[in-house]
Amino acid sequence: MILSRYDGRLLVVRQPDHGLQTGLIAEAWGNDEVPPPTEHRAAERLAAAHHDDGWAIWERHPDIDPASGQPIQFHQVKPREHIPAYRAGIERAAQLDPWTGLLVSMHGAGLYNDRYGSYRLEEVGEQALTDVERALVNEFLADMAALQSNLYSEAVGHRAPGAPHEVPEVMSAYLLLQVWDRISLQFALRHGADGVIAPLPAPNGRGELRCRARGRFTLALDPYPFATDTVDMPVTASLVADRVYSDPEDFIATLASAGQTEIECTATRL
Repeated sequence: MILSRYDGRLLVVRQPDHGLQTGLIAEAWGNDEVPPPTEHRAAERLAAAHHDDGWAIWERHPDIDPASGQPIQFHQVKPREHIPAYRAGIERAAQLDPWTGLLVSMHGAGLYNDRYGSYRLEEVGEQALTDVERALVNEFLADMAALQSNLYSEAVGHRAPGAPHEVPEVMSAYLLLQVWDRISLQFALRHGADGVIAPLPAPNGRGELRCRARGRFTLALDPYPFATDTVDMPVTASLVADRVYSDPEDFIATLASAGQTEIECTATRL
């Protein structure tokens, strides 16, 4: 659940809806300057669309922050709740396609290992884990490493020489999924604010994607990664009162009565 303030109200984007927007980004991705995925393109689009489906379990009964009286942000959810939900989403993704499951597994595990050492979101910060939580995380990472090896073998017909994330093709696909995810967050969480997304995988190494605000929910991107000069990528959201909620049931009932709206989001050339 992605929460932000919008014209005096609370804008709520459910994680599966954020995933659907991420899938739209993946579907449109690629031009002569920024190449699209190749061999596993369909599976990578599926991974983009379903990378956060596991969150739907937590979103049925979100924790309320006693300080704010509102649901806690997604990056504040503790491992004891986050990990079981993610396991369910990863299991479903693996049933869709082994390459899809591999990338969604890496997405879930990457939240606990600095995205396989590629970057850390400083604005989110790092949770201090208890000994019990650290043991839970370590178990999750070990299970995901074993699952990823199996899914890689199923996807390509042979085992990886080492860990799958050490295979350049896999790591490039994983990093691209993170870029698509963060473009969606630039809209769903930050409403089209300036930003830099890195690393951006490229044929000659890794670069960065610069985002510049061009009005609310409109971003100019450089390098521009789409085939047409503008791309619409709406996200489904709900608007509820920016107030204190007594408990999860109060919030869920308010969310249900609010209905849903489509937020128009647009990417353009810088």
